[in-house]
Amino acid sequence: MTKPPDDTQFVPDEPRSTEVVADLPSFGRYRTQARIGSGAAGTVYRARDEVLGRDVAIKVLHTQTDPETRERFVREARAIASLPHEHVLSIYDVGTQHDASYLVVELARESLRDRLGAGPLSIDIARQIGIQISRALGTAHAAGIVHRDVKPANILAVFDGRWKLADFGIARLPDSTLTTIGQFLGSPSYAAPESLRAGVFVAASDVYALGSTLYEVIAGSPPFGHGDGAWKLKLSREPAPLPGVSRALSDLITAVLATDPARRPSAEQLAQVLATAH
Repeated sequence: MTKPPDDTQFVPDEPRSTEVVADLPSFGRYRTQARIGSGAAGTVYRARDEVLGRDVAIKVLHTQTDPETRERFVREARAIASLPHEHVLSIYDVGTQHDASYLVVELARESLRDRLGAGPLSIDIARQIGIQISRALGTAHAAGIVHRDVKPANILAVFDGRWKLADFGIARLPDSTLTTIGQFLGSPSYAAPESLRAGVFVAASDVYALGSTLYEVIAGSPPFGHGDGAWKLKLSREPAPLPGVSRALSDLITAVLATDPARRPSAEQLAQVLATAH
């Protein structure tokens, strides 16, 4: 079995640092101020909306990006813009300039991946993240959208203290024809067994990925770690019980990480139980 690809996100998993660069590009009314990060697909800038007077983030696709990726980028951005939720990162604008497609989104303070750089977080913070992101996923799933890449790098803290789900760049939409069934997209350390095994992504796959993320938030590492062979273990094993938490919370995370997707709670059920589990 071939190991699934590990680099599918727009910006690398490493903590982001704002890099001031001379001769930054401008995009219409958006004046770029610094480069936040870059990845295989494009670059993210901090920018200022000169019309509305607010700071934003701009994701810019590399100009050599293939037409299919460009189509996905714009079409899915419009779909997520039609999915307003207080825990989904807001999309403000989309456009093309000098053959470069760009997306203007809400500026975040940091990612959960950044925050975890200092070590595991408290159980209370883990519950807050779980409740908020579960509710965002529940709204997406009700609209027929599967995120397919839930992980710490795609959960962002905004400036009012809320956590938001971001980067729907490889999401599966109800009318999507751009992704072939059986094709793996995502991050192996967090992906569900059915996704790794057969490229199957359903709502329960997002729930598993969120469970893997919450496991790392509390324990310091996802259930099977980040090693090259770790992703193979989850194909046939249930993870070890989450240490240092109540029986109720441990049982909930175990259910979320069930190998059989039919045994996992829905995102809405997860939010409801997390609100009462201590």
